[in-house]
Amino acid sequence: MQKWKIINKDYLDYLRENYESRIPRTDYGNDKLKPFFGELMRVGDLAYVTQVSSAKPRHNKIKANIDFQKIIHNDVLIAVVNLNYMFPVPVSEMTNLEYGKIEEYVDFKNDTAKSKYIDLLKREMKYIKELPLENNARSLYALKYDKPEHVISKRCFDFKTLENGAHNWTEKLIK
Repeated sequence: MQKWKIINKDYLDYLRENYESRIPRTDYGNDKLKPFFGELMRVGDLAYVTQVSSAKPRHNKIKANIDFQKIIHNDVLIAVVNLNYMFPVPVSEMTNLEYGKIEEYVDFKNDTAKSKYIDLLKREMKYIKELPLENNARSLYALKYDKPEHVISKRCFDFKTLENGAHNWTEKLIK
């Protein structure tokens, strides 16, 4: 079941600096938060996550497929999910985002702004849960290594390299 996740910033920086520069950010200033969601799938002790991205005009022309899903409300594209940017996270490096504790991550100008943001997150999660993301994530992972020359495979992160990075991170913490 999908839930909003907060991921250790140091882990994200580690992956971005050492393995994949396109690992998304989660913090965009004190008054903004872009949480991840998951678990899309598990590989051992690693859970795969991704983010919702704002809809851009170019997204209207792109067909939904195994690595790209659209979130549509009242026939209007409101957001997209790029599974090609999913990545593994040690379960120990993420926590569920609790709406009652959201002020630990975001400085809201007032209660109205906080309420609107929580409503947005709830609405987005409702749509996320309606998408076939778990099945698509597993299929995309298999496609990446079964058909590495496929056009979709080429635009994906190298999941196994990131898994190695996640394991290296965990080993570094144990030492």
